[in-house]
Amino acid sequence: KEGFLINPLVVDARTDVTTQLLSDQGYAAVVISDTVAGGKDDNQSAAQHFKQKSFEKKFFSEPTNLLFCETLLSHGLRDPISGEFGKTIVFAVSQNHATKLTQILNDLADKLFPGLYQSDFAVQVTSLIPDAQQYTINFTNNNLLGSANVLPAYKTSKARICVTVGMMTTGYDCPDLLNLALMRPVFSPSDFVQIKGRGTRKHDFREQLQDENLKAQVSAPDKTAYKLFDFFATCEYFEEKFDYDQVLKLPRPGAGTPAGTSDETGSGEGEGG
Repeated sequence: KEGFLINPLVVDARTDVTTQLLSDQGYAAVVISDTVAGGKDDNQSAAQHFKQKSFEKKFFSEPTNLLFCETLLSHGLRDPISGEFGKTIVFAVSQNHATKLTQILNDLADKLFPGLYQSDFAVQVTSLIPDAQQYTINFTNNNLLGSANVLPAYKTSKARICVTVGMMTTGYDCPDLLNLALMRPVFSPSDFVQIKGRGTRKHDFREQLQDENLKAQVSAPDKTAYKLFDFFATCEYFEEKFDYDQVLKLPRPGAGTPAGTSDETGSGEGEGG
């Protein structure tokens, strides 16, 4: 409100597939269990939460991933200087999912911008990728896989999209980001706030423009908005429905973990394959 940061323009991009997964109970489904404890078959119906790999295999089919990527590329903000697709971070379910999304985005870019990127449009940035940490630095410094791809006087990263799982969620600073895409559900309010925060920094795009004459011709050089593509109604949940006033029962020092709680951490959204 005081003008120090930028609020996102939220794009509610939930699909028929993701809408079926949304419920107050979380991402769950009713399945038929052929075997119960003891090894007896009774075809009982049981509610089971899908683990990460099952979730991805069940719901992130090729058509779903393609729809996600096409939606992003069709509606994402463009760089005000070069007109290229704005710098973007995509958050995937797993490293395997990140690989698939990166391939689809590069295939689409080859059709939309023939000969311009040579499969350097999208880059997977996860822990299994060598030099992934350096990739994040290069993306900030606008030289990831090269720079000045369209306009020689304008230093902006040749790679336009980083596809990650958790590496670029917290503590990552890249002021000229114009799009964020949540292509996975987010279960943690702190993760949601951190992810949203990646795009809130202000930026004058003329900083990367080396030609003073061209600078004078730029009519809208300032970043005034960024788009948050929300495929799982995450914003609606954490900003309208989540109970931030929930009282947690914390253990007394030296008393151990109270009954009914767990000392395990993590949201299950790490970079497992």
